[in-house]
This record gives sequence, structure tokens and C-alpha cells, in this order.
Amino acid sequence: MRVAIHWVAIVGLVLFLPTAMADEVDSDQDGFDDSNDSCPDVYGNSTLDRIGCLDIDGDGWSNPDSNWTASQGADAFPSRANAWLDLDQDGFPNHLGLDDSDDCPFTPGYSRVILNGCSDLDSDFVPDLYDDDADGDGIRNEMERAASTGLNLFDPFSAESTPSDVDFDTIPDVLDSDNDNDGWPDELEIERNSDHLNREETPLNKYFGIQTGIIYHGGFTFDNQYDEGEIELSLSWFISVLTGELVIPIALIPIYVFIFVVRQRKYNTILTLIELENDLERLFDIEQEVNELVRGRTLKVYHGLVLRNAIEERENVLTDRNSLSKSRYDGFEAE
Repeated sequence: MRVAIHWVAIVGLVLFLPTAMADEVDSDQDGFDDSNDSCPDVYGNSTLDRIGCLDIDGDGWSNPDSNWTASQGADAFPSRANAWLDLDQDGFPNHLGLDDSDDCPFTPGYSRVILNGCSDLDSDFVPDLYDDDADGDGIRNEMERAASTGLNLFDPFSAESTPSDVDFDTIPDVLDSDNDNDGWPDELEIERNSDHLNREETPLNKYFGIQTGIIYHGGFTFDNQYDEGEIELSLSWFISVLTGELVIPIALIPIYVFIFVVRQRKYNTILTLIELENDLERLFDIEQEVNELVRGRTLKVYHGLVLRNAIEERENVLTDRNSLSKSRYDGFEAE
């Protein structure tokens, strides 16, 4: 009976030993049994994401490989012991307290100024949130918004959406008071028929291809640089005044001449009537007519005064003549 028990024990030991020895096999000699080793053929010391895999920085997180990437849980920073997680895979660790901690952990970005790892469309390292020109198209964000209209909206976060700027002064044409950057305001150039998009053409040289004016600064100082506060003496200015500010007065000249001629003829006609009139009552009627014409502005005031004086002189002549005739008549009667 005892012999049988011993044989059973021996058989069981023989069957158990290979299994126990197999469980304790460590092929890569890294201290982790092959049964628990995630990388049984590679010496490693990782203990957190995988067991027994390569961990160069010794932080417990295994180096990424073709079978286990950083997005799956491997060390995103295999050579840094103080960092291992990078959720948005932008190169900035998702750990607080580090000099390069990701300020936008769920948004990939490469900004390095003010904020780390945030969106930076123009790659100038300034995050879009603080960038005056987020899309790097040369036009400031607020300028793009100001240049927008209801039908044409410009996107300050897209370099493909940029307002026109012909003189490259970073001010959109619709907001630029001097689009060709020649020193002359567009409004003035348009008024003078000068090309406001051509830097080489100004109101001072648009005629005959030569300089036809100056900007006078007082004394003996003058040049060809426009200055709103100084005096412009030019052919362009003269033509502008002649065809612009004086166009109405010039157009009224024929009317003024017509009125002058009518008044002068009326005056001459009445003056002739006065000089030929021999009836005092008729002179009184003419004087009343003159008063009405002056009152109705058909005659100038000074014309009215001259005519009244003429009437008075004519009345005196007729009165004296009548007195002389009467005295002679009385003399005849006395004889």
C-alpha cells in the first residue's frame, strides 16, 4: 500500500515539474516571466502601460513601437522621465508644472509664445488667440473685419480670404485713404482725374507728362509733396476750380449779362423820355414808374437815383421856362 502511494507521488511530481518550470521561464532575462512579459523577447523594465518592454527613460511607460503606439498608451516622450502623455500629439506634454506644459491639451498646435501647444495658423509661434494677424496674410484681424461687408466677408483665420491691398501697406484698399501710397489722398486724385492706383501719377504731373505745379510752404520753400495745410499752385488745381467751384458762377454769366443789358436799356429809355418830356404831370408819372421799377428790382438803386435827379432837373427847367413865359405875358398885358 505504501509502495503504491509513493509511486503516485512520484508520477505527480514528474507531471508537475515541467509545468512549474515553464511558468518561471524568462526568455529575455528582464525579471518578468514570459507569461506576464508583454515583450518576452525584448529586455525591458516598463511596468505601467505594458510589462517588461523597453523603457529608456525609466518612468514606467514603455517606448512606442509598431505594435503599441503613443496614441494607444505608450510613452509619448520616451526620453523624458517627467512626461509621457500627449493626447493631441502636438509635442507638448499634458502634465502640469512643466515649462512646456500643453495649454490646449485637446487641440493640436505649435504656439510657444504666451501659450504652449495652441492653434497657430501662420506658424509664427504666437497663438491665434493673441495673434494680431492670425492667418499671416499681412492684414491685421480687425482690418479684415472692418473691410468686410454684408456681401463680402473676410475671414481673419484664413490666408485664402484676404482683402485687396495694392500698395502692400497692410491697410485694405477699402479702408486706405491713399491706395497707391504717393502721398496724395485717393479722394483728391479722383477729383482731379489722376490715377489713384498709380504711384507715379499725381495731380502735379498728370498733364503733358511733366511737372505742372508746386506745393508752396511759405517764403522761398516749395516742393511737390502734398500737404493739406499748405498752398497748392498747379494747373490741376486751376482746372479743378474752374470746372468745379466756378462752374455755376460761369454758367450764370450769360444771365447776368442779359439782366445788365435789359436794365441798361430800360434806364437809357427812361432817361431819354425825361430829357424830352415837357409836361410836369407826365414827369410826375415817370417818377412814380421809376420808384416801382426800383422797388421791383428791374432797375438798380443807383439808376433810380440818377433818374430822379434827372426828373428834378427837368422839372426845374420846365418850371423856370413857365415862369419866364408868364412874366413876359404879364409884361405884354401891362403895356
